Amino acid sequence: MAPAGIDKTGRITEPVREIGVAHATDVLVVGGGIAGVMAALASGRSNGQTFLVERFGSLGGTGTAAMMNLFYVPYAASRGLVRELFDRLIARGGAIPGEFVVYDPELYKVTALEMLAEAGVEILLHTLVSDVIMEGKTLRGIVVENKSGRQAILSRVTVDASGDADVAVRAGAPYTKGREADGKMRPMTLIFRMGGVDVPRLVEYVKTHPEDFSPDPLQCMLDLEHHMIRVFGFFKLVEEGKARGELWPECYYFRVESVLPERGVLTVNATRIYGVDGTKAEDLSRAEIETRHQMIQLAAWARKWIPGFANSFILDSASTIGVRETRRIRGEYVMTEDDILAGCHYDDVVGVDANQQNPRQQGGHPPDGKEGGPQDVEAREMIARMFVYEIPYRCLLPREVDGLLVAGRCLSVDHHADVYTRNQGTAMASGVAAGVAAAVAAQAGVPPREADIRAVQAKLQELKVDLDLLRRLGPSPDRLE
Repeated sequence: MAPAGIDKTGRITEPVREIGVAHATDVLVVGGGIAGVMAALASGRSNGQTFLVERFGSLGGTGTAAMMNLFYVPYAASRGLVRELFDRLIARGGAIPGEFVVYDPELYKVTALEMLAEAGVEILLHTLVSDVIMEGKTLRGIVVENKSGRQAILSRVTVDASGDADVAVRAGAPYTKGREADGKMRPMTLIFRMGGVDVPRLVEYVKTHPEDFSPDPLQCMLDLEHHMIRVFGFFKLVEEGKARGELWPECYYFRVESVLPERGVLTVNATRIYGVDGTKAEDLSRAEIETRHQMIQLAAWARKWIPGFANSFILDSASTIGVRETRRIRGEYVMTEDDILAGCHYDDVVGVDANQQNPRQQGGHPPDGKEGGPQDVEAREMIARMFVYEIPYRCLLPREVDGLLVAGRCLSVDHHADVYTRNQGTAMASGVAAGVAAAVAAQAGVPPREADIRAVQAKLQELKVDLDLLRRLGPSPDRLE
């Protein structure tokens, strides 16, 4: 194979070359985060020949590589494949059910692999998408790069669960990046774990200083008996730390969550970097570097000043920065926050999710900075409410491209609806929907936009997806059944 060359003008070119077809499949899923896992699992359970490609060496994406070790969906609202995953994790001591589901990332990796293997899904790890294969406006497959070289993978239907709409954008689908008005995106975070924490002492301090923490019971959970610890605040201690030069200026709070509280292990979700773009390698590199410096500052400060952290240490850190927002496709329908708050019903509903949010806010992560600061009313004063909302099939269908569905963070929603839908609950729901729809379309030999929506809905209900949850409970119920 001839290498790329450079001419006298400095122009670099690659020679024309033939790419070998390494794999061909009915349904190709790009991305092994929770949306991709659920898409591949649902396709496999729907008798679709399914192939999953993942850039890391394990599955889970944000939930494992980025260490966001909680499914932000109430256990009571889970059904079907999602409930099955939760129950398998719980059975092996790897998850705690509640208003959200906290889990052990290592057991999640293994459980996901087991479930996909049982469904007959083929998996190719350590593989990055570098291009798409188009026939007119129809996506026929992808070009990948890995240790084996440059390869082609062909498919009847592809599900883009990359999080950043990588496949959709390369295929020519229109998209929006960040906030519509100015393109700003929510901050990135490097999550890390600390061991050696005296959790009972920490809990006692939080209970005796309620004024220094969020009043939202979902943000401050202190249930040692059921291993549910989540603490958001330490506002006064953080300001004092900044005054001493121990913390960076844009730090306004410290947030920890339970992984193994009985063993003195907590997850820290408090590093923040603004003004970076998760679709640019230079920005991702800067974010990784800066947040690792922040991690060192936070750990040293916590050891000095937070009760229970005197003997703590950094146990490990995420292998990749956590990205909250980048591209969202412009699909056949763009769902808005108004749709969610109004409890809109859709004839083409393919999923329902529920999570707690503050309406007309930023979900705790404003793109403009000062998250958790003195002027951040959402963080310091508001108590989130439960919202239930439907996901229409049209939000999975990119405009201007055939042969493609999306799932997860790159759904067709606006910036304000993204507050609700960027979480792992919607990623799971949209993943199941995309996987079923892809299998139905591939088996019928039609593009996804021509798939029989009634057949898709019937198969989803076979898999115990509750498409009637919103109709039964309304858009903002006091509790879930």
